[in-house]
Amino acid sequence: MKKPFIYLLILLVVVGGLAAYIISRGKGEDVDPLDSTSIEKKEEKKETKKDSKKDGKKVEKKEKGTIKSDTDFSTYSSKAQEVGQKSEDGSEDTFVLESITDSKKDGYHSFVFTLSGEKQPYAVASYNSSSGVVRLDLYDIEKDSSGIAYQGKRDINEGGVTKLYRAVSGVQKRSIYEVGVEDQTVFKLTSEEGSTDNKWEITLNVKYPGEREVDVDLGSEKFSREDQEIKGGSEASVLSYSYSAGGGVMKFVWGVSASGNPIPTVKASLDTSNDLVVVFEDVGMDKVGGAGKEFTLPFGIVAKSERSGSETRYTFTGMTEKSEYMLSAGLSPNQVILEIKK
Repeated sequence: MKKPFIYLLILLVVVGGLAAYIISRGKGEDVDPLDSTSIEKKEEKKETKKDSKKDGKKVEKKEKGTIKSDTDFSTYSSKAQEVGQKSEDGSEDTFVLESITDSKKDGYHSFVFTLSGEKQPYAVASYNSSSGVVRLDLYDIEKDSSGIAYQGKRDINEGGVTKLYRAVSGVQKRSIYEVGVEDQTVFKLTSEEGSTDNKWEITLNVKYPGEREVDVDLGSEKFSREDQEIKGGSEASVLSYSYSAGGGVMKFVWGVSASGNPIPTVKASLDTSNDLVVVFEDVGMDKVGGAGKEFTLPFGIVAKSERSGSETRYTFTGMTEKSEYMLSAGLSPNQVILEIKK
């Protein structure tokens, strides 16, 4: 009787141990930590892509971030600020903008504009919420040697400060620069003498607003003769325009805003006469072409606008059978950009 009892006891111990082993395996990780392939797949899911493709077009995607800083921003403001004294009409006081430097600081980005001239230059900084920029106007600029072309930019992409953009100025001897910001922010404008005679440094410090959540169709990335479209927001406002030409390309830029999306919905297509028709849909206000205007542009191109209901149509004539175009958008400043290649 003793031997069968011992055998039974041994059998129970073996079965119990096997059951415990199976249960412990079931509670473990689904991914073997030594399996490098599985680890890489898990890490890929954690990555956030800022630029992606959607229907063959560029889509901007960003996640909101918070900016920690020990800087005292009590002297910063979103209200317009000025430095220097504005010259009287007819004054011969002029300046040369020699360079622009920018640097990342504790909680803000610093832009230093170095000018040369006999007296302190006059400058005004202001925030424009509809365009998403902090704008700096520099007055009495005889020569701009910043190295940034009209409608050109310097990418920043730090803490919601996106770029430094050189706007086209319709006023003689004025240079305009716009600091793109993804959300409302505060800034500080100062001016001081440089390290040598007749040198001045105008400094614009812009607090990092943090990145905001956006999912914006930025339009096409290549020239073609095919129909092109930007799917954007409603109740659009067309606020301003500018144009330039270079390298065989004419660029026409609309400053815009919209509801639910910084960029409005726009369509472009070539008709049977090789005229390029650009249509802004659901437009509440158009300060550029709302009343019906004609624009004489480089390369013999002429644009005409017409308003019908909530739609504004711009027709560009002077194209040829070989002309290609690209319809795209930009953020901070919020723009719809039409480029025509002759």
